[in-house]
Amino acid sequence: MLGISLSISAQTTEDKLLDSLSGAYSRNLHTKPQAAKEAALQWLKESRRLNKNLQEAQALYALGNLANIMGDYKSTIKYTNETIALLKASNIEKGLAACYNILASAYKSLGEYPKSIDNFMECLRYARLTNNQVQEANAYQNIATLYLLQKDYKKSAENLDRAAELYRIKGDVDGEFTTLFNFANIYKEQGKFEQARKHYQTVLEYRVKEGNNAVVAYININLSQMLVLEGKCREAIIALKKTLVLLEELKFHSDIVIVLNDLGLCESKLGHTKSAINYFQRALAIGEKQSLFQYKSDIYKNLAQLYEKENNYRKALEFYKKGVASVAEQNSLDKEKYVVEIQERYETELKEAKIQLLEKEQKLSDAELQKAELTVKRQHVLRNALIAGFILVLISLVILRLSYVKRLRIQKELSVQQEKYAKQKLSEMMKDHKLSVIERYQEGQDEERSRLAREIHDGIGSDLASIKIAFEHYTEQHEEDLKSKRIATAISNACIDLRSLSHQLHPLPFSKIGFTSFLSDFINQVIKKSDLNIQTYLFPREDIDLLPDELLADVYRIVQELINNIIKHAEASHADVQLTKHKDHLNIVVNDNGKGFQKSKKQGIGLRNIKERLQKIKGTLDIDSNSGHGTSITIDIPTN
Repeated sequence: MLGISLSISAQTTEDKLLDSLSGAYSRNLHTKPQAAKEAALQWLKESRRLNKNLQEAQALYALGNLANIMGDYKSTIKYTNETIALLKASNIEKGLAACYNILASAYKSLGEYPKSIDNFMECLRYARLTNNQVQEANAYQNIATLYLLQKDYKKSAENLDRAAELYRIKGDVDGEFTTLFNFANIYKEQGKFEQARKHYQTVLEYRVKEGNNAVVAYININLSQMLVLEGKCREAIIALKKTLVLLEELKFHSDIVIVLNDLGLCESKLGHTKSAINYFQRALAIGEKQSLFQYKSDIYKNLAQLYEKENNYRKALEFYKKGVASVAEQNSLDKEKYVVEIQERYETELKEAKIQLLEKEQKLSDAELQKAELTVKRQHVLRNALIAGFILVLISLVILRLSYVKRLRIQKELSVQQEKYAKQKLSEMMKDHKLSVIERYQEGQDEERSRLAREIHDGIGSDLASIKIAFEHYTEQHEEDLKSKRIATAISNACIDLRSLSHQLHPLPFSKIGFTSFLSDFINQVIKKSDLNIQTYLFPREDIDLLPDELLADVYRIVQELINNIIKHAEASHADVQLTKHKDHLNIVVNDNGKGFQKSKKQGIGLRNIKERLQKIKGTLDIDSNSGHGTSITIDIPTN
């Protein structure tokens, strides 16, 4: 934990309680973060009740460390500052290095680089003061990530080598694997994907065996991002969706933003505009809530471009303005990063100069050393002031120029927007009217299906049942007549087919019969009656069955229509039907290996019916098909 030991001759009941809460936190830290948080909060509460300052400090550090892992950096800063204050009040130096390390890491993630480097320096100072080589190595690791952000790969690798050497001296295997992970990050940033992938796989195997889900998620994010950079967007989407599920379980908000942003980029490159907008909007919502600014300007620009493709110029202009404002904010952050880089290099050179000075001139008096240090500090302050002033003037001129150009462009776009606003309002009114017509049409269609199902069941079904009973009496008297038996079997099969047709036309409420079971029965009947092999994936079945009957009825009609289209038109031998219930939507994917079709070709009645149903329930449809390469249809239906 903090590296603080407590000697106790005999454990009391209170001590056992605190130790059990500490153990629960440690066991769940990397696998069940929410359970670890609950244990740490209870640990903090009991420590304060029992007035045990050391246990309180350890519990506060645990909460800060967990918040840092989960991406809640504001909570990290709050809890860690409370830990530092408590340790200093108790005159305890051991543990301060660890506190300053995660505090610096949180500031780095929030983009506050000057504060980050100041706290890393404090970490190094206390690590050397308390001879804590592990925390010293951790500080070098994190300083290496700062250099990586500035694309100074040489300095980043040098700091990682220092960390690795210290980990080897201490025999810290976990630290060595963390160093290997950061080396993989350097290779990824340099575009050396094969070398990076090799390192990531090595670390992944170790973390999977260890059960460290947090690091497993981080590695999968980086592997997915390399697929994006290599242009393998379809493979990247599959990997990113799996990683997103794991991150949502862990509630790692900052990493969820990264994955949603990458999913938006992939969908945008594949031409799936609506899906891309959805992912970018979700990323933006989480990022603003968690004060994560790294991706804001890029997300705003991407959304503006996507809405422009959708001819939604009002939205495009809104996000374009936000992007311009965010660029100015990002320029300020870039200035801070540049100043930090100069400070770090200068401080490193200053330390090396001091070491050489001490080796060559050991007889120098303390007064002369203090005078030399004071001179260096004055030069440092003067140099930083000159650099900061120059950068501020330069940035101000650039911002003024950009603002003038953007203002002219925005004024021109506003004039065009006003002309199109009236057309947009008219289009919305027509859309509302069309939705009303579609709903009435589908209600009438469902009523007609219900009427036909009753007619079939009560009329033809009853007559066929009577014929079956009468013929069974006949066959009892002619048991040896094979032709009679064949006719009896045919009548029985006709009864079964008639009942199945009646249920398909108007199924019972799905809450009574189980939607997934009903859908599986329907697909099995299709397989028996055709040459089409259908593989079904329904997950999780329990959550799907709990959806409203009205929604499930539409889902059933959509899947039924898609399968019928495959049988009638695709000339396919195999198909996949996949239903996945997510937190706020139901995802339907239907694939086949048939002959495909051209999107430009006039669409049939079946596909129009599907689109009308989706329009009614605000669902989205994406078709990926080419002649001779099969068809893939993806549907997302909101469940809120």
